[in-house]
This record gives sequence, structure tokens and C-alpha cells, in this order.
Amino acid sequence: DSARAIEKLFRSYQGRVSRLHDVCRQSVVFDSALDLARCLSAMHADPDVQIVAVKNRLRAMYDARNVSLGYRDVNLLIRFSPSDIGGEFTPLTAACRRLNLHLHVCEVQLLLKSFAELKSAQGHKRYVAFRNARGR
Repeated sequence: DSARAIEKLFRSYQGRVSRLHDVCRQSVVFDSALDLARCLSAMHADPDVQIVAVKNRLRAMYDARNVSLGYRDVNLLIRFSPSDIGGEFTPLTAACRRLNLHLHVCEVQLLLKSFAELKSAQGHKRYVAFRNARGR
């Protein structure tokens, strides 16, 4: 929501608008880690997708208990990247270029079904209280 975006902009990013990426965000839920890994691999191989950053909250060393109340996902910042294949742009890429989508960064959360269930209204309320207590 816009109030959270403004709060995050000043609390976490000191007013630097270019750092606010989750205005456009989508979650993709998977039944298995293998399916999640396949999706990540397909995104990496797609010439129209540029992965800007990866935050892997599924890695063994991630301290989910103290950082995110047990929640885990693979969080990607992506943008559509115009690619020139054989001297011609694909229709998708042409549309992306026309709309300047290649300049827009959005967030994609890849998560397992068991963690998606934690994102309930009550679970999210607990996380917001935790985040606010930490000043993020």
C-alpha cells in the first residue's frame, strides 16, 4: 500500500526512491523446492528477463528465526531486458521497449507452499509488528 511504501522509503532508504522496488510485486508458490529451482533456472535462461538481484532466504545459512520470524523465500528483483536476436526484436521485447519496461524493476517472490501459508493475515500482522520493532 502507498502508506507502507512512503514509510519504507524514508525508514529504510533515506528517501532514495530508486531503491524502492516492491511497488510492483508478485508471489509465485511452488509445491516443491525442485519446481522452484526449475522456475529460477528458466528465468535465468530467458533473454527477456534480467535478474538484477537475488535474496535467497532458503539457503542454509539464512537466519530466518531472527530476521524474518521463520519466513523463507527466494526474492528476485527483475527487469525486462530488450534482446536483439538475429537483428530483430521479439514481439514481447518490442512491447517492453515501447513501454520502457526495461527501465522498471519489480520484485518476484518464489516461495514454497508451506511458507505461503505463513503469509496469512495474522502471520503478516506479527511480521509487521516485528519489522516495526526492528525499525525497518
